[in-house]
Amino acid sequence: MYIVMFEFVVKPGREADFLAAWPRVTQGIYLFKGSLGSRLHKSEDGQWIAYAQWPDRDTFERAQDVGMNEAYHREHQAMRDALNLEETRIVYKMDVACDYLQRRPFAVE
Repeated sequence: MYIVMFEFVVKPGREADFLAAWPRVTQGIYLFKGSLGSRLHKSEDGQWIAYAQWPDRDTFERAQDVGMNEAYHREHQAMRDALNLEETRIVYKMDVACDYLQRRPFAVE
C-alpha cells in the first residue's frame, strides 16, 4: 500500500466550501483513479491534514493522467477554489511498512 499525505491550506471563510467538496472529490478519485480512499483531519492548531491510500505507487502516479466525469471535475474545481494552492502541499509520499488499523474491534486472545 502507498500513502500520500497532504497539508491543505484553506482560504479564510472557505472552510464550508472545502468540506462540502471533500467527500465527492475523494469519491471521484476512488471511482475513477483507483485510490483506496482518504481521511481528512484537522489538527489542534487548525491545519487540515489528509492522507490518501493507494494500492501502490504506480497506481498513484498513473492517476495523474486519469480524468473524472464532469460532475466530479466540478467538485474538484470547487475544492481547489477553496484552497490556497501556493501553500497547499504534499507532505509525504510513503510505502506502508506495517498496517494494523482496524475498523472493527480487535479480536483479543
